[in-house]
Amino acid sequence: MEPKFWDPNPNKICEKIFPPGFLFKPLSLNKTRKFYEFILVDSKSVSIKHNFDRNDNQLITHSTIQILKILTFKDFDNKPNQVRKFSQPFDPIGYNYWDYISAWTNVFWFQNKHHRHSWLIYFKQNVRYFFPQWFAEWWEYFGPILSILPSDIKKGYNQFKSRFEEGTSQFHTSLHFFSKFSLSWIFAWQHQFKKTSKLLPILGKQASVKWWDQFDASRANTQGVALWFQKNLKSLKAADPETCQFLNRKSKIAAVLAASTNDEVLAANLHQILDLLQSDSESSSSKGKAKKEVSSPSSSSGSYFQNEDDCFGINLEEASEEEN
Repeated sequence: MEPKFWDPNPNKICEKIFPPGFLFKPLSLNKTRKFYEFILVDSKSVSIKHNFDRNDNQLITHSTIQILKILTFKDFDNKPNQVRKFSQPFDPIGYNYWDYISAWTNVFWFQNKHHRHSWLIYFKQNVRYFFPQWFAEWWEYFGPILSILPSDIKKGYNQFKSRFEEGTSQFHTSLHFFSKFSLSWIFAWQHQFKKTSKLLPILGKQASVKWWDQFDASRANTQGVALWFQKNLKSLKAADPETCQFLNRKSKIAAVLAASTNDEVLAANLHQILDLLQSDSESSSSKGKAKKEVSSPSSSSGSYFQNEDDCFGINLEEASEEEN
């Protein structure tokens, strides 16, 4: 912080050092926040809706952003400096992959005149997401924290974490949980001073997250998680073979019953069901009374840091966004 720009109000400092419409370092004056928002919308990575105050059609109170996909280097033919043109006239005419990565951060640097704005962020249902490595850093800052989860969803998360096979994924389990169960959270931020040993403090951004109570997250409780694993057996940890075997048998029995269109067909198919049950019984008996060791779920590597659980400016009556 240069002494000539000092002001006890951090928002006043921003008015002095940033160009109009900027709340981040202006690498280029035509690369505004709207430019970065257009990148995400035009690439069909997100869907954004800005909600205005009922009494002031110029005041954005809160915004919703639905995550649809995240592009990778492959989507740019492994040429990150290659410019992809917008579908509509704009200045600049396009963007490269570095601009795209920056867009996921800079798009959120918006505040209304009252400095009370928030974002409702959520994943779309029934989408298989692929996350590039840089998205892990984005998730640590903009993503939710586990302490905001309601008790029933927290139980669902713990069940998911103990059974989910992450493979070589370096992402926090919460990213898999929120994306696979299409959950939402509220993100807000404020300019704040960060104390240092220097004479003047550093101007920074303080982020906060909050759970949205009006969002139906019942699909992520323990029953919903169990149902999800029944449909996604390949996602079960190898350390849980008994559950895998049980769900596999259950799936086969359900298929036999579904194929039984009448009593005669059902009677003819009963021997298949008995064979499946007999196979389970013999498998269990062969183990004797020896107790099987099952390794406990591995804990997440590293700490998961995030800011305080708080939020500003959300209007719950208007914030509901219909999923496509």
